Amino acid sequence: MLKILHIIDFLCLGGAARSMIAISKYSSRLDEQLQHQVISLKEADPSAVELAESGGMKFIAPVDVIARNQLISEADLVHIHYWNNPQMFSFLHSELPPTRLIIWFHVSGDSAPQVITRDLINYADFAIPCNPHSYDLPVVRQLAPEIRQKKVGMVYDAADFERVQNIQPQPHDTFNVGYMGALAFSKMHPEYISMSAKANIPGVKFILCGGGNINLLQQQASELNSLAKFDFRGFVEDISSVISEFDVYGYPLCEDTYAAAELNLQEVMYAGIPPIVFPHGGIKKLVIDNYTGLVVNSEFEYSQALEYLYHNPQERLRLGKNAQQYAEQIFGAENAAKQLNPIYHRLMATPKRTKQWSIPVDGSLLDEPVSVLDVVDIPAQFEGAKTFIESIGDTAPQFITSLTSEDINQLFAADEKIANSSTLLGLGEGGVVQYVNHYRQDGYLRLWVGLILEGQGKTSDAMEQFIHSIQFGCTHWRVFWYLAQAAERLQDTAVLQQALDKLSHLVPNFAPVQEMKERLQTLLDSEFDLSNLNLKEINYIIFPDWTQPEDELGLELQQVIQTLATHPESEKLTLLINTRNIATEDAEMFLSSVAMNLLMEEDLDISAKIDISLIDKLGDMQWQSLLPRIYGRITLNNEDETALEQVPVSKLQSYQIDSLMN
Repeated sequence: MLKILHIIDFLCLGGAARSMIAISKYSSRLDEQLQHQVISLKEADPSAVELAESGGMKFIAPVDVIARNQLISEADLVHIHYWNNPQMFSFLHSELPPTRLIIWFHVSGDSAPQVITRDLINYADFAIPCNPHSYDLPVVRQLAPEIRQKKVGMVYDAADFERVQNIQPQPHDTFNVGYMGALAFSKMHPEYISMSAKANIPGVKFILCGGGNINLLQQQASELNSLAKFDFRGFVEDISSVISEFDVYGYPLCEDTYAAAELNLQEVMYAGIPPIVFPHGGIKKLVIDNYTGLVVNSEFEYSQALEYLYHNPQERLRLGKNAQQYAEQIFGAENAAKQLNPIYHRLMATPKRTKQWSIPVDGSLLDEPVSVLDVVDIPAQFEGAKTFIESIGDTAPQFITSLTSEDINQLFAADEKIANSSTLLGLGEGGVVQYVNHYRQDGYLRLWVGLILEGQGKTSDAMEQFIHSIQFGCTHWRVFWYLAQAAERLQDTAVLQQALDKLSHLVPNFAPVQEMKERLQTLLDSEFDLSNLNLKEINYIIFPDWTQPEDELGLELQQVIQTLATHPESEKLTLLINTRNIATEDAEMFLSSVAMNLLMEEDLDISAKIDISLIDKLGDMQWQSLLPRIYGRITLNNEDETALEQVPVSKLQSYQIDSLMN
């Protein structure tokens, strides 16, 4: 018995997992000596576990890394199903026992972040792109011929055609254009709704199956007065019943799609439905233009192609018949298993080997190109950013520039390019956001997410990320500049003041900072009205530590307020109370309790004796306006030392409460 252990990021009902399940099912049917098991790095979907085990694939959930490595050690072959995500990359960087290792790439591999890198191919004993386009990428073609022949082969992602056997067209009055898959612009064409709606077809109905940003798509359709043309069905497991309603399969994907050997496309072609696609990603090698479907190059051509197939039913039949015959001969899990099983047996003739990331398991390290990451020491706190850069290879060099360059012009240019990242690179599968969710304390990943959010007009969210970036060690002065720009747009004077203070220290000659300071002063002059504080001839300030026990702090505040309220010149006094580390509403409730105690215990109504004003967070310029009006600071036993360090109070006269009594 040959034990094959499959490792996948997420065992779910998505395309890569279905392909894995289908290939193991037919692999065992063709060769009973092959036993397939699977580990999911994330918690598996129970429905997918049931599907896998119904096809003869055993699901295993190891309790820890030690148990997982024991399973890897016991397996004859380890078969990794790869698409870029931090869990899988972390796994590949971990210390693994000696293995015979196959990596099957379920992505087209040419657009960041879903890239097939040289390090990935070097790491594997055998590497398998899942479509001809990926097999022809430069990263494969540039291998030494003997290495390429030894360790790279192409096997299509495998659809299980039993799922769509004997589909019979269902009668319908509309002209139905199908779409199955993720309803998000990280995959589908950004103009899907508009170019579909523009097709001049009586009674057209676009049937969309899958999850995603359905509300946005519905909104776009509504704005074009075309909502009635679109039928959103959500996730559909029984796809055969839906495919039976399709006349055409409209499957336009975005330009940087990582679509590889799309199972849904294979399935509709097998069912005899002609597809219309753009030549993006691996799709360009799945459909033969004007033979198994139509390949278009623009939004206008897509609308035209829909109209053409509506008006030419015989052409639909011709293309559909060709698509069906082609799919039977080329696609499907049985065909894939016939190619994959010999690879399994061939690898069994080789010994298990220990793998080390970035060290070729075949060939020489001297033949490998040198990366900036090989010569620049990246601090451990930015391991997430380094890993993300390794995962995308050289396809998006702006990230490595942002991480390593010392040239400010290069840094600004790289950061601007990051801010304009595609939906997929920024927010999609394997993108920056997914990595920051895994490496939550990486300052550079936080910076890049902030730039991307700012580029999308989400300034408040961006500012939060810039603050986190600084907190997690990304303290290059340009980050404070980005923070200042975001704070100015949001009119957050406190954050803006802090950022400008830091910039004045780090880059005192950076002219835009001085210009922004002038704008800030104008803003402060317009919004900071000292009259709101009820200042009088004599104004004292205190800085309570609101985190101290309520009883202890309450007694001290009661003593201060009682002393000032019973002072002979109390009508000339205002007490300012700093509330840096407490919500204003909570401070007001606390002081109300103090006032009630004074009324009950001392028969003292402080509302008629003294003015009290609360001060929240102020910027330096606001403090500079206020401090000349303050007579002195009353010291407390329970003081907020952090606030005192941040506020320029050193020139104020300090008074103890006993001295005020006199």
